[in-house]
Amino acid sequence: MAKYNPFGIRSEKPDIMFNKISLNDKSNIINKKLIDDIYKFHESNLMKQHIRKLSDFPASELPDEFDARRKWPLCPSIHNVPNQATNGTVQVILSSDDIISCCISCGACTGGDSLKAMIYWVNEGIVTGGRDGCQPYPYDIKCGIPCPLLEFAKNAKMQRCHHKCQNIYYRNDYFNDKHYASIAYTMLPRILSLTGNINIIVPAVMDYFNTKIINNTKEFLSFHETLEILKKELYLFGPMTMAFPVTEEFLHYENGIYTPYPENDFTNRIIYWHVVRIIGWGYDNDRIFHWIAVNSYGRNWGEYGLFRIDISFLRQFGLEYEAALI
Repeated sequence: MAKYNPFGIRSEKPDIMFNKISLNDKSNIINKKLIDDIYKFHESNLMKQHIRKLSDFPASELPDEFDARRKWPLCPSIHNVPNQATNGTVQVILSSDDIISCCISCGACTGGDSLKAMIYWVNEGIVTGGRDGCQPYPYDIKCGIPCPLLEFAKNAKMQRCHHKCQNIYYRNDYFNDKHYASIAYTMLPRILSLTGNINIIVPAVMDYFNTKIINNTKEFLSFHETLEILKKELYLFGPMTMAFPVTEEFLHYENGIYTPYPENDFTNRIIYWHVVRIIGWGYDNDRIFHWIAVNSYGRNWGEYGLFRIDISFLRQFGLEYEAALI
């Protein structure tokens, strides 16, 4: 049972819409480009090599517990715990200001989509962020832990795409500071919202595994088999994002293994969908599985910015797992 922090900022549902992108004249072109890119990545030779590595790795070699910080101790981004402050979008883990301001389809401070952000990372590249990089994180962290939702919309006025680095950054100019991923993908089949209130089901890594033939009948993988593939992805290739619905109690989490409580009326209690970074897994004394995840509320929230989450209840709501290869 998780321990909850009574001093977490209480949330009121604001009169703003999350995960919506305003229409513009280029919406049809943007939609087509997104769809084309998703299928291009899904059918690429690099993806086929990726699938082969996942298939060839024996599930029996997966450890009972795993923490990416121990496997890749010299990778600073795995250890990083960001503070999204008054920005409600999900890309604070990346070089945030560049992508929030310049990616038309990714979303803004009132919500975004990590798969779209990763596709932007592949196609356009992202400059360095942090305090000393090309474009530092500009949003105020003094609003609380976490910030109230009403603060998110206020920063929409700050978002302006500019192709230059801050004055103290001399390593590169803006365009030479870009870093690129190779392909972006979603692990599980999911619905992607496009401009114009269009929803599509996008192809996923799990599509390569998700049907097996038994007595001439197609059968989908079990939850345990699906979980094994997600664990392989994390163990072999590193952290991935997970999107899940958040209710009030999550904002007040302090430590332990989190699961929504009470489960009654959960759907009506959802505040927004939230994206975190999965870096490991483990089991409690009753052999209940949990992910180890890095949140974006700063190190004063939860277990020094991290939390453990039991997904057995939440998975019925359609969890989304996204990743990109560098």
